[in-house]
Amino acid sequence: MARTDFLASLNLTTLVIVLVVAGVALLLFLRRRSNARPLEGREERNVAADLDAGRLAPDHLPPSQP
Repeated sequence: MARTDFLASLNLTTLVIVLVVAGVALLLFLRRRSNARPLEGREERNVAADLDAGRLAPDHLPPSQP
């Protein structure tokens, strides 16, 4: 086996192993219910509407005064 053939097969093998590991990590990540659909069962907040209505938006700092 020539040196270039060995390097090409080593590169291909490394690429396949990295893709398999990344695929398994993605599947494990998406297996958690909270990661698969993060807004499922939660109401989406409209922070701009809260600020326009004069209410302080939760989890935000109050507007700074000049």
